[in-house]
Amino acid sequence: MSAPHYEEKLAQHSAAWRDRYAMTMVQALHTNGKHDLPVTFHAYIRTNPFKGGYLVTGGQNIIREWLEKHWKFDDRDIEILKEAMVPDVNGQMQRLFTDECIEMCRTGKMELTIDAMPEGELAFPDEPIYRVHGPLWQCLLVEAAILNTMNSQSLFATLASRMTDVAAGQPILEFGLRRAQCIGGLEATRGAYLGGVTGTSNDLANKYYGIPAAGTFAHALVMTYEDELTAFREYIGAMPHNGIFLVDTYDTVEGVKKAIKVCKETGLGLKGIRLDSGDLAYLSKEARKLLDGAGFPKAVIVASNDLDEETIASLKTQGAAIDIWGVGTSLATSRAQPALGGVYKLGAVFKGSLTQAEIDATRTLVREGKMPHINPDFVRNVIKLSEQVEKTTIPGELDVLRYVRYENGRPVRFDGDTIISSLVRDPVKAGANPGLAHPDVLARDIVSVRKEDETLRKVFRANAHVYRPLVRMFDQGRFVGTPETVHEGRARAQQSLALLEQSHRRLKNPHRYVVGLEENLYRERQQMIARLRQSI
Repeated sequence: MSAPHYEEKLAQHSAAWRDRYAMTMVQALHTNGKHDLPVTFHAYIRTNPFKGGYLVTGGQNIIREWLEKHWKFDDRDIEILKEAMVPDVNGQMQRLFTDECIEMCRTGKMELTIDAMPEGELAFPDEPIYRVHGPLWQCLLVEAAILNTMNSQSLFATLASRMTDVAAGQPILEFGLRRAQCIGGLEATRGAYLGGVTGTSNDLANKYYGIPAAGTFAHALVMTYEDELTAFREYIGAMPHNGIFLVDTYDTVEGVKKAIKVCKETGLGLKGIRLDSGDLAYLSKEARKLLDGAGFPKAVIVASNDLDEETIASLKTQGAAIDIWGVGTSLATSRAQPALGGVYKLGAVFKGSLTQAEIDATRTLVREGKMPHINPDFVRNVIKLSEQVEKTTIPGELDVLRYVRYENGRPVRFDGDTIISSLVRDPVKAGANPGLAHPDVLARDIVSVRKEDETLRKVFRANAHVYRPLVRMFDQGRFVGTPETVHEGRARAQQSLALLEQSHRRLKNPHRYVVGLEENLYRERQQMIARLRQSI
């Protein structure tokens, strides 16, 4: 189904799409002359959602629309900043933001360079899903929007992918609008479609994203009539090509019989029935017998009624004769895990006097091996420590290498990832078109070390197939990619999931997909941790 490019429907916010603390930091940095420091941040997850083995990333196209078309301080934004007041220690109200800082925001143009995994790409803990580089004040102002979108869209997409995996190729329809916790339900529907559901009941999502919409009738239609048979007869007469009957208003088995009777009377084909209550395994089997016996072997059985991935798995195990699954509340509210918890952390602070051209030129020399060691004054790698091991960050400006096993010239599975510093000699032979279709290869061996245990390591040999999931989205504020829709992201997710071994996709106790740190990066991190602990 085609539709106008409406990704911006969820991106029509100004630069006010942020947390207040971003602006107070900008003011403090502006006052002290540090607001323009070139820095690099990363957005990533610490753990996989749903105790699963992976994350389907989502929301990047929404962020692209926002930054390209809507990131600016409009007149009302400026008024709010001028009106912002806080009480001082004596209770006297004082302005929060200076005119100079406000003017910088009003006239500032977006200058960020952003690399991001495209929508539908898979990510794993600690890997940068976004790498954001540029003036510190602008990096701070985009944090909340990136996390807000990444966390919600990736959560819905990952949950939907788990459900579609359990359904084993059978269609899943998203029916959650009436229970969704966001007005219009677009966020949940869009993310679910990205993750693999076939369609939705939500007509707004059909309008704005071209997501296929489906629906027939509810119990109210049946109850409007004196009897169920008349309701079915008049419905199929009005909609002869949309004949999927909701059969459980009064008695499910009798409802199936009446649907059969009406279609035989009219000579119309019975497309299917929907079960919305009761013992779905038993009732679906009984319905299948009736439909087949009446000469309707192609009639589908749709099931709804508070389904989730575990219920679907159980019904499949019981041999339920269900062809299509309608999932509402558990998907639209992500009931199993309401939040993702992705974070946005500083990795590197560059020398303040450097221009972007100078930084880019140095990066090129380093990657080409013409500058084996970076001057310490060029960049300062930073790390956040924590009593919680998983909250201690990885220092520096980072990149990701993803290894792909090929057989007979075709990719067959992902073989692990390595997080590397982007400010080292490039370990990958330059290729014309990196990615799954035309992967690059390693120029040298890479030792990949598990973050939590240096004895767990793997060597990836030179000439192994590899690609970088991070792709340039903005270059110094200019969008440099090709606009995509959720349909393209959905196709990428299906391709990527097909290369992730089933053991990593299990609902319970999935086999861990191994992500390591490049050996030198691992050592730098350990040395920084030890040095900081000693200084404390």
